[in-house]
Amino acid sequence: MKLLYFGADMPWKDLEKEGFRRRNTWLLKTFRESGCFDEVLNFRKVPRKQAFKKFFTRRHEPGIRDVYVTNLFPIQLTGHFFRQLNRIFNRILLFLQGAKKFNSSQNILWIYWPKGFLQARELNLKGRWFFDADHNIIDDPNLDPQRKKFQKNTLVEAGKHCEYVISSARSMLQWYRDQGFRNTYYMRNGIDPQRFKNIPAAKLPFKRPIIGYIGTISKWINYEALGFLIRNHPDWTFLIYGASFKNKLPVHFPVHPNCHFLGPLKPDDVPSTILSFDVALNLYKNEPWLDVDSMKIYEYLAAGIPVVSWEYHPHLKKDFDGLLNLVRNEKELGSEIEKILKNDVKPGKHDAFIRNSTWEIRVKTMYEDIIDT
Repeated sequence: MKLLYFGADMPWKDLEKEGFRRRNTWLLKTFRESGCFDEVLNFRKVPRKQAFKKFFTRRHEPGIRDVYVTNLFPIQLTGHFFRQLNRIFNRILLFLQGAKKFNSSQNILWIYWPKGFLQARELNLKGRWFFDADHNIIDDPNLDPQRKKFQKNTLVEAGKHCEYVISSARSMLQWYRDQGFRNTYYMRNGIDPQRFKNIPAAKLPFKRPIIGYIGTISKWINYEALGFLIRNHPDWTFLIYGASFKNKLPVHFPVHPNCHFLGPLKPDDVPSTILSFDVALNLYKNEPWLDVDSMKIYEYLAAGIPVVSWEYHPHLKKDFDGLLNLVRNEKELGSEIEKILKNDVKPGKHDAFIRNSTWEIRVKTMYEDIIDT
């Protein structure tokens, strides 16, 4: 049995070089290492000119193979005849790339996000289809309103076509249930604890205490709360790491010498950077659709750094075994950090939680629950 993966961020060889950053890439890595599949095929759609170049420069490693597909005819030619010719052409390409038994009903097609589903639908390969929506991708304000109708139609079609719809967000699965679907499965994010073994803290040229945040700079963040902290605690150093996503820093956001926006980190640099923090922040807004199972929280806990988090959804305490220092307003936010810095808050024992939250366990549990049935 093979696993056909649609929706990785880049070819496998590039992921090995750049590092694993998001849920989709960690799942691809874990599927390869799980021993559940004879081979993992990482599907990459490229323009026609690139397809032939990739074909002649391809290489693969044991257990995983990058395979490239394209359109012989432009996708705008939507007739059945042209779709069939594109499918036949791509199956020939797959065969020439050494991919065998890729069109078997025994295979698993793991499909990440609508883009991955659209690619899988174009090829229309046999197998058991599973759709991973990750978080809530229908109520997110980053979604262009003009695209929301198309997104909804694609999500509904994925729900009909796939054996299970999978998400780490309860609100995404509830949206599917509200559309009449019952084939939903809750699969949380995870952590690779080995990344944090025997790693020294980065030596940063900033005075302590350091209050740190690592993550995307998006509309999800409670900038008002962060601004309140920065203005009222000039003796604390705030280090903000991450790339901006469809968002500019609000004009009211304070510019202070104790706050530093340092851009995105390479995945390999994340553990040592977190270890340099005195307190780690998680400041998602409290919105019904924003119940993400934040991967940054797992990383903070794996590093053993105290985490102060806005209580942005009602399941946080249970989800993270009471290990988070949860706050509901700006005053609590500052006072909770002060308690940690004064050692008035005893750190929770995170080892058991991390051991039980590895990507390996997530994949093994999911495999036993919905694939090996």
